[in-house]
Amino acid sequence: MGGTFDPPHLGHLISAQFVADELNLDEVIFLPTGNFSYKDSRETAEARHRYDMVELAIADNPKFSISDIEVKEKEYSYTCFTLEKIRKLYDNSHIYFIIGADSLDYIDRWKNPQHIFEQCTIVAVSRKGFSQEDLNEKREELLKKFEADIIILEMPCIDISSTDIRKRIRENKSVSYLVDSSVAKYIEDNNLYK
Repeated sequence: MGGTFDPPHLGHLISAQFVADELNLDEVIFLPTGNFSYKDSRETAEARHRYDMVELAIADNPKFSISDIEVKEKEYSYTCFTLEKIRKLYDNSHIYFIIGADSLDYIDRWKNPQHIFEQCTIVAVSRKGFSQEDLNEKREELLKKFEADIIILEMPCIDISSTDIRKRIRENKSVSYLVDSSVAKYIEDNNLYK
């Protein structure tokens, strides 16, 4: 499960657990993005902080682990290259890449989408603002264009966003019940998002 995780919130954890249960996965590996070209880095916590927060958030779940593959990279992180590395580490495993419906909507504009689809099954979880009909239409489009293997999982809508959490922190509002308490403490101790 890749993402910026800026910060990681309960919606991320619920989605990961839902997919693990639905697909009977052995493990969900969280892949915090390292350096990226698509967001303003002034608005984003450093990769080491995002990694540490994910590590805290998943600590109690034996099915969850974390990888620093992207975080330790000095260059921009691209999913197509990260998946290559994951496939080498888990040579005989079937790889599922968990994304939100919003990412499915523009995955064909990511760097080398054909290579992404060749290396894994995409698992897109439903998200507010994306109807099942829209998701199925996008799935069919990607299937025709890339022969992509895509599973769409409809799950209860968990309307939590990292953007909203950062805004709440800047406004000195509580983020209780949006992030794990250990993540909330880490944010406060490191004065993030202020």
